[in-house]
Amino acid sequence: MELDSIDRQLLNALSSDGRATHQQLGESIGRSPTSIARRQRALEEAGLIRGYHADLDLVQLGYGARVHIRMTLASQSREQMEAFEAAVAASPSVVRCELMSGRDDYLVSVMVRSLDHFAEVHRDELARLPGVVRMESGFVLRQVVEARLPPGWAG
Repeated sequence: MELDSIDRQLLNALSSDGRATHQQLGESIGRSPTSIARRQRALEEAGLIRGYHADLDLVQLGYGARVHIRMTLASQSREQMEAFEAAVAASPSVVRCELMSGRDDYLVSVMVRSLDHFAEVHRDELARLPGVVRMESGFVLRQVVEARLPPGWAG
């Protein structure tokens, strides 16, 4: 799908406020609500908009710490990676897992309530993941930049 500047503005606005009405979006972009609704539907059908989500305050929900764990596997065979990926996807504490280039194979993120809770997650979930030969954990001290679109994208 070819995106024009209106589509980009619409995606940018929705990435900031997924609950904005077509009326509000139309006013901010300078288009009619009908035009906005049509464009939004086309973006959804093309798969550019995958869904709408609530931005939860995990601290208020009792999960005050995010931990990133760099993991290295014994090998990068297809079987080893598939076994690891299936197990990490089934791990209830994992909120994100990404295959990486470089020294470490995966970057895994978990949300925990406390250091004691992380020790439990480490013992009961992370240490049991198949094929892992090295783990290095780092606690997020403060989030400096939140999720946003790449610079210049909204054009």
